[in-house]
Amino acid sequence: MNCRPFLLILPTVLLLWSRPAAAVPQEQEIDTGMLQHLEWRCIGPATMGGRATDVEGVPGDPRVVYAAAASGGVWKTEDGGITWKPIFDDQPVASIGDIALEPGNSEVVYVGTGEANLRNTVSFGNGVYKSTDGGSTWRHLGLDDTRHIPRIVINPHNPAIVYVGAQGHAFGPNSERGVFMSTDGGENWEKVCYIDDRHGVSDLDINQQNPNILYAGFWHFERKPWTFTSGSEGGGVYKSVDGGRSWKKLEKGLPDLVGRIGVRVAPSNPRVVYVIAES
Repeated sequence: MNCRPFLLILPTVLLLWSRPAAAVPQEQEIDTGMLQHLEWRCIGPATMGGRATDVEGVPGDPRVVYAAAASGGVWKTEDGGITWKPIFDDQPVASIGDIALEPGNSEVVYVGTGEANLRNTVSFGNGVYKSTDGGSTWRHLGLDDTRHIPRIVINPHNPAIVYVGAQGHAFGPNSERGVFMSTDGGENWEKVCYIDDRHGVSDLDINQQNPNILYAGFWHFERKPWTFTSGSEGGGVYKSVDGGRSWKKLEKGLPDLVGRIGVRVAPSNPRVVYVIAES
């Protein structure tokens, strides 16, 4: 271990510390005209975007991938990840929860804003956005007060039918949460599954072979600056067998007291459904 630099610096520090304070110079006026040609520029950090919240590839074209960031918007690559470009920077929010591509037409992209990892420093969004040109332009589709959207799913047989799972406010109750359904590509929304103003959706999935079957994980969560509440007996896994118009809670084999839930239908066999739960 070489301590020589420290031994050289220490006397200098002690010497400066022992000197009497110098007189503070008088304030001088700054000629602001000298600054008129300066422009703001980003100086970093170049890689700051928060957590990666979703990655979506285009079936049949491995070069095109979309990526979402917790506080860094949406990014797209068209060369298999060699280069990336931001495609959501002109929108008023940067926190992203989920990306969904329309089956059979990857130019149609839905984005649910507001990440659903409800940390004490979480950023929130303002609803759902849609692009019909691969992310070049975007249109806001409402659901402004959902705040945090963990999942958007699209009916694989009828892409005009879209479902949004919304967590709602992280720091208090609100009513714009639960499962929302659109039958016209996001132009209008109907709240089809709602427990109360404190339970929101932590995850949502659809049976790709029979899209009338959907599953939603409901989670009671409320954060305070010094603590948080996670879980209740009112939350759990809910199922619909009529395309989202009615829902029933699944209880056999699942815990009564449950917190955050992830749910997925196995693509290889939709009779197999996986649930990961805080319990």
